[in-house]
Amino acid sequence: MISSGVLERPGWWRSAGIALGLGFAAAPALILIGPLFTVGAGTGFGAGFPDAVGRSLLVAAGAALLSLAVGLPAGLVTSLYQFPLRRPLVGVLALPLLVPSFLWAIGLARLRVEAGLARDGLLSGASGCVIAFAALGIPLVVYATMAAARGITQSQLDGVRLATGESAVLRYTARNVLPAAVLAAVLAGVLSLSDPGPGQILGYSGVATQILVSFSALYDFDLAARQCLALGALVLVVVAPLAWWSADRLSAQLFGRDVRGAKLYRTLPARIVGPFLLAGIVVLTTVLPLAGHAWPATRRLMLSRAFAEVTRTAGNTLLYAVLAAAIAVLCGVILAICAGRDQRRQRLLLTALLVLLALPPALGALGVVQAASLAPQELDFLFRGRFTVGAVLALRFLPVATILLLRSTSSSSPSWAAAAAVHGVGLARYLRRVLVPLLTPVATVAALLVALLATAEVGTVLLVQPPGEPSLPVAIFTVMANAPESLVATLCLIYIGGAAIILSLAMAALSVENG
Repeated sequence: MISSGVLERPGWWRSAGIALGLGFAAAPALILIGPLFTVGAGTGFGAGFPDAVGRSLLVAAGAALLSLAVGLPAGLVTSLYQFPLRRPLVGVLALPLLVPSFLWAIGLARLRVEAGLARDGLLSGASGCVIAFAALGIPLVVYATMAAARGITQSQLDGVRLATGESAVLRYTARNVLPAAVLAAVLAGVLSLSDPGPGQILGYSGVATQILVSFSALYDFDLAARQCLALGALVLVVVAPLAWWSADRLSAQLFGRDVRGAKLYRTLPARIVGPFLLAGIVVLTTVLPLAGHAWPATRRLMLSRAFAEVTRTAGNTLLYAVLAAAIAVLCGVILAICAGRDQRRQRLLLTALLVLLALPPALGALGVVQAASLAPQELDFLFRGRFTVGAVLALRFLPVATILLLRSTSSSSPSWAAAAAVHGVGLARYLRRVLVPLLTPVATVAALLVALLATAEVGTVLLVQPPGEPSLPVAIFTVMANAPESLVATLCLIYIGGAAIILSLAMAALSVENG
């Protein structure tokens, strides 16, 4: 019988488990590299690829800077102060994270038309793409700032307030959370590099569009693979050093066991500024795109055709989400247990997870396509079915589930396993009676979050879905150019409404759980 004390002791199995898990997550990208070294493999990247990279970098830099400039002050105010409508506004901020970015781009495009703005104005081209991607980046920075600020204790804040006043609290807190905020902003900018939706809709195509065209329109897999690997190398150069630089502080802030967050402070300026600041972000990231959908939908609400499309794709959408959530959470639990409490392993794992999250999703998708072309027909159920879509989506969002579970395992008491070992409790019984109940609430939240993120993922599903088996966002993406604008608007509103309902239920469940 294996003792439960093994969970608190070092061992070779920890490093082996982490290496195996990360290797499994990176395997599709590694498969994609192989054909580039075969005889006769091409070497070019396409005529417009360098220009497309430049355009994408411009949008990524703009989205990152806007996200940091707006998200950091909002995150600071939200982390430190209590003000009216704080909780519902913070909840609404999460909606853009769970909705495909091209839905916001469609809303901005329709808003520009309805408002009579110029075709080359603020809501189109590069500036429109920056705003669309900032709808993802600003909430990401706000939440990263809030998570990092939880590592600041009440006594630290009280000491600074007594010594130097409230302005010093803001200044020192900003300095403390800056690595997390910068990393979140850069991550938002990097994620925009591999998202073709807003650029196609707002008339500013970038490198992600080049890859999609090479694969889906030109049917040149080798060219798409080279372009995707070049983009992945660029992402690695940008993200890997930043992730390593910030991982040490992030691991201490996110995985600290004995730190309790400070109580929210009440001041008159915060009661005035806080609601207006968060409400302004909600207007920018959510209300404006929704207004663009609402105008054509109110003129002709095509509910019957929209619900027919929803019914046709609901089974696939649900199956992909459930598979992605189950696989990601299972692998995340294993990685979290293998990491244990060792700070060096946590830092290495956190760095690797952040890099994996930033890599273009097309890397994994194209790698699976390459593996399917080489695999025998007997393995079609692994490489060509709906299970494949769910598995690739799980690998895509494995970092999200693992980081949440890492925090939960790190906050547990090491004495539990030691006491169980002294009393002769085996590992299996300890897992069943202690660890599983401990991780169940966090694993449920992680599964729900991964399911929503997987549902919103379009590029991966476009590349690996079986013929005629799209998810709802993919169906909207593929019909938006030819379907009536009222139908597209109605489908978008239905999807956003469904995501909002699920988000509200999750927030209610978390509120009940936290008392």
